[in-house]
Amino acid sequence: MVHKLVLVAVLALAAVTLAEKKPISVAPLVDKLSNANPMPKIPEGYKSENARTTGHLFRTRVDHFNPQKRETFQFEYFSNDEYYRPGGPIFVVVGGNHAISPYFLEHGHFHDVAHYENAWMFTNEHRFYGNSMPTEDLSVENLRYLTVEQAMVDLAEWIFHLRNSVVRDPNARVILLGTGYSGAIATWMRQRYPHLVEGAWVSSGQIEARFNFKEYAEEVGEVIRDFGSDECYSQIWRAFRTAENLIDAGLGSTVADLFNTCEPIYVDDITMLDVETFFWHVKTALQRAVLEEQDTETTEELCEQLNNSTEVTDLQTIANWVHDFYDFLDCMPFDFDAAIDAHQYVDPKVPENAVYGLRQRTYQLCTEFGWFLTADSHDQPFGYRVSMYFFLNICRAIYGNWLYSEVVYDGIHLTNMHFGGKNPRISNVLFTNGGLDPVRDVSITEYYLPGSGAIVIPGYFGSEDVHSISGYNSPEMLEAKHSIHTFIESWLWEPIVPI
Repeated sequence: MVHKLVLVAVLALAAVTLAEKKPISVAPLVDKLSNANPMPKIPEGYKSENARTTGHLFRTRVDHFNPQKRETFQFEYFSNDEYYRPGGPIFVVVGGNHAISPYFLEHGHFHDVAHYENAWMFTNEHRFYGNSMPTEDLSVENLRYLTVEQAMVDLAEWIFHLRNSVVRDPNARVILLGTGYSGAIATWMRQRYPHLVEGAWVSSGQIEARFNFKEYAEEVGEVIRDFGSDECYSQIWRAFRTAENLIDAGLGSTVADLFNTCEPIYVDDITMLDVETFFWHVKTALQRAVLEEQDTETTEELCEQLNNSTEVTDLQTIANWVHDFYDFLDCMPFDFDAAIDAHQYVDPKVPENAVYGLRQRTYQLCTEFGWFLTADSHDQPFGYRVSMYFFLNICRAIYGNWLYSEVVYDGIHLTNMHFGGKNPRISNVLFTNGGLDPVRDVSITEYYLPGSGAIVIPGYFGSEDVHSISGYNSPEMLEAKHSIHTFIESWLWEPIVPI
């Protein structure tokens, strides 16, 4: 899913820094924490060996909304015509905030439905991710071309090209699949371009932009209670409160020593950001431990490890767990400057940007979507020191003082105003969500317009439904996958006039 949140742990994924505060490669830490907001599982290092899967380039404009700017760039896409028969539909796996992969053109439930429906499959790479760069670097000036509206026009022009120049069937019906952030794109493509898109399946889609996504921590806390234990939840709660109280009492050095932070922890008007950054890292690591494998066993293992600790205090228990989690670090670079330095690469080819999209993802969060994972709710175990103050300062420190709080808020408000938030008012769209997925709170879990629906699958995390039908699927998952195919068939053979 961004790319499930896209929601996204990327603000804290990259904090390794030299003592003199020069940015260095943080790819190992990004890789370690990227599963705090997992995408659908793809085997590591997957490369296609299918001769019918081929890579291509499509040329489009850098700026679709300025007729005086005629520069162009090329984005990558993959094609697989293995099951296509003349008159068949076009199935598109919509690219999101990550590098392109052909995996779901060759595997998964959408692929299986494509086989049954004789569809030609495609997937695109989103502008500014992977190798699809409209500009030479990722400077703030160039990132102005990184908007969802620009990406949607890229997609619309490409679909028109596929119909008329690749498949050579201008009447071919087009079905989209999107997960996470790309699920939002798929939804809005059906809304804005109903003449190009017949229907959209949206798995764990992040549909509603949200300034303060405090509910995410609540959902993770509930998973800890339900599949770990109440005591495990309480251990985490007590550890965070103990650390907060020690820091407030002027004993930040005690916390710094326990966690072996690279920089001391003090409290004043400047270093309060260091305090929030510290707690953000610990919170994000625990979230990753819960969500890493997208199953409940990881939560059981986490809580078993914490419950069996022989340390005297809960804070010592969490500190030791963090040391094990970051066992490749000599010290914990949990200060604000380190987090900012990690986002300063403007070279799109460094792994932080080419593989993980660190600078790009964060820019989209700050200017269009929010999804800031705070600890502002009382109904979660991760303390209260990860606030909007931290995220707003992250945005401004990385991209400049022009990005002050009102600009961030307005960008999020405009996204919901343009697309309708949780009420996009479109037909022929199916929203599927896992009942354990924290992202479902910004998705759509009830929807009743023509040719549309919403399914919540109990016992699953994000986008588990995109994989092929399996004997390991629950009855509810099997029913959901059969419903997905039924909806797609109805869009192909029982067209509904857009509303």
